[in-house]
Amino acid sequence: LSDEERVERLLRANGGRMKQASIVDETGWSDAKVSQLLSAMADEDRIDKLRLGRENLISLPGDDG
Repeated sequence: LSDEERVERLLRANGGRMKQASIVDETGWSDAKVSQLLSAMADEDRIDKLRLGRENLISLPGDDG
């Protein structure tokens, strides 16, 4: 399973959206690694990143509620 696939699977298991910090906690990866991975995935439209105050809400595209 690639890192991207692990993130997508994690998101699906959590109803399609998670805070970035929760992804860090669940994967055990560093903040930097998760941040870089999510930025790359967002550039490829594999996820949506929404800035909420000081944290990011990560969601699967097309999951609008």
